[in-house]
Amino acid sequence: MPFICENVECRAVLARGQVRSSHEDNGWCFYCPDCKARNELKDISVPGGPVELIQPERSDLPHKVIATARPLEDGRYAAQLRVQRALGVKGTYAVEERWEQLGVFLDAQEAIAHAKSFATDLLKQKA
Repeated sequence: MPFICENVECRAVLARGQVRSSHEDNGWCFYCPDCKARNELKDISVPGGPVELIQPERSDLPHKVIATARPLEDGRYAAQLRVQRALGVKGTYAVEERWEQLGVFLDAQEAIAHAKSFATDLLKQKA
């Protein structure tokens, strides 16, 4: 089974031969050769036997959520959102979903918070 970089921006699918495992203070890991992100590994070997490393399964998929606030001419801000859903097949994403105006707010931070909240609710519904 291949290893998958858990960096949302990368998601490289790596053959075992491409991965160099290392044991650090925080346990076993590998660094992605593409983006250099640290990825956790788990030792499942029997005591006294050779080390056998696997990548731990994650309960949640690494969806990519980008919440922004677009300034409007009247000084208010439109909450915008882009979501790329991680598919169950590792290394790939579904088509990007976009919302150009989820609401209009007086403050940019409030608009971003609203977009993030909308994304959280959306991802919970379809999980």
